[in-house]
Amino acid sequence: MSGQTILIVEDTELIRKIYADKLSQEGYQVLAVGNGLDALNTLKSHEVDLILLDLIMPTMSGLEVLESLKADPRFASIPVIVLTNLGHDADIEAGMELGADDYLVKNQAKPSDVLDKIDRLLSEGLPKNRKDSYRLFVRDREGDADRFITDMQLRRRLWCPACEVELQLELVPKAQMPDWFDVTIVCSGCGKSGR
Repeated sequence: MSGQTILIVEDTELIRKIYADKLSQEGYQVLAVGNGLDALNTLKSHEVDLILLDLIMPTMSGLEVLESLKADPRFASIPVIVLTNLGHDADIEAGMELGADDYLVKNQAKPSDVLDKIDRLLSEGLPKNRKDSYRLFVRDREGDADRFITDMQLRRRLWCPACEVELQLELVPKAQMPDWFDVTIVCSGCGKSGR
């Protein structure tokens, strides 16, 4: 990962230094700031590959920073790991809904845990916050298709009763849950549910 740049946004100087030292030792370029406003200003003059973002900070909260990042096309695709001491599900969920890619509770995570998350996000890509939905066809009479048709009370097997088009499963990503999708049965012809 050598050469990639991480922006640390953390108001506690000791924590900022610990993360900066660990990341520098691993070959990352590190930029570190103590508040959200400085983070946004830093992004205007530096390209970064990932942001570690504290939630509770002076001047501008981490959630406000995250909202600004994701609203700006220049910064919207930068992966963000939220660092929080809160550990409250509502705060973590708010961060994930605003577009964070992952989170860590600071008082439960070691610097090596932070490094592992950074390495994973930058090497494997972003597992969460998928924006695309998918449409898949289901093969009739294979696997659990017959049981699915019966359980869902589909009247004409896997075909739309209104326009005679093969039904599809539409998978829409869940914002706050990596690799989870809401699934609905849809018709590509009329857009209606197959029930």
